[in-house]
Amino acid sequence: MKNSDVPRMALRRAVQLCDGIDALGDALSVSTASLERMISGAEEVPLAVFTQAVGLLLEVTATRAPKRSTPDSNDGGRKGPRH
Repeated sequence: MKNSDVPRMALRRAVQLCDGIDALGDALSVSTASLERMISGAEEVPLAVFTQAVGLLLEVTATRAPKRSTPDSNDGGRKGPRH
C-alpha cells in the first residue's frame, strides 16, 4: 500500500460506515460528484477532507462494540501447549 492510497481507502471505508456516498458527502460538506472523483483517484483528496473522514471513522468505530475479542497483553499470553 502506498501512502497516496490511504486517503482514498479512508474515504471508501467512510462511505461504508456512513451508509452511502450521499451521507458521507453531507457529513463532510463535499459534493457526491467530488467524492466519487476522489475515491476513483481522478481528484486528490484534500487534507481537510481526509482529516474529517478519519475523524468520522474514529467516531463511528469508537461507538461500536468490538466484533471479536483481541488478545490482551495482560492476559498471561499463550493458553495452550506450544506446537
